[in-house]
Amino acid sequence: MLEHISQFTAWPILTGLIIGYIANRIMRGEGKGCCLNLIVGIAGSYVGTFIGALLHVDLLGSGYLKNFIFCVLGSIVVLWIWKLIFDSKK
Repeated sequence: MLEHISQFTAWPILTGLIIGYIANRIMRGEGKGCCLNLIVGIAGSYVGTFIGALLHVDLLGSGYLKNFIFCVLGSIVVLWIWKLIFDSKK
């Protein structure tokens, strides 16, 4: 039973870190660190799923590459909103 719990928690964390890092590199970020990359990656996954639903793209069971692309796209949107909010205060 513990193997299933570790699989369930390890993959979202690992993919969240990777997605957040890739989105940060695309947005030419200064490097936000592992924790913020994880948060951006997870939030971006939800935003990417929402974007897919708006575009009527079925992401459920459609393959890892399509899901990964939409998650990175969602993370880019999250970082763009982040920069609008926090860079405008400077």
